[in-house]
Amino acid sequence: MIIDVTELMNHRADCIDIDYVFDPSHTDCETVDLPDDITIPENGISVKGEITDSLGQLLFRAHITATYITGCARCLDETTATVEFDIERSLLTSSAAKNVRDTHLSDDGEWDGITDDVLTVNDARIIPDGEIITELSLELPALILCSPDCPGLCPKCGKNLKNGECNCKNTKEINPNFAILQKLLENQE
Repeated sequence: MIIDVTELMNHRADCIDIDYVFDPSHTDCETVDLPDDITIPENGISVKGEITDSLGQLLFRAHITATYITGCARCLDETTATVEFDIERSLLTSSAAKNVRDTHLSDDGEWDGITDDVLTVNDARIIPDGEIITELSLELPALILCSPDCPGLCPKCGKNLKNGECNCKNTKEINPNFAILQKLLENQE
């Protein structure tokens, strides 16, 4: 979403409230790619916050709630989950951001990351969606379960154990490498 910050830059307002939802596939800026197994439904990301002028420093602060669909890490069933996080970024004009970036290159030309938490203002407008999606990709948990006690899949036949037991537990298959040990056990009985 494009947010106009003219009122703040001209000191006609101290705060702009933000409340919108968006879909990462319909953003107005370049974004990082989310993992392939993550699907965000239409209007699945909610942004609520404000842009404030604090002693001449413009700050973007928001609480993000993202709903997404992915497969359970144990049983592979589709599951819906939600992640919430806060984001805060300083706002700089494009010329100020370039000056800051130029002064924060090390002697060997490497970037020191000092302005990673900056949104650039172009023509008194900002587009925070790219930063939000980048932060979302970092906030996603590594494993999602449909329920904490999900039994997963049978390691032999691949049946979903949530739907009931499979027959693999009742049959005793012996690894051919250990067949000789089975004969020893039978002789002891």
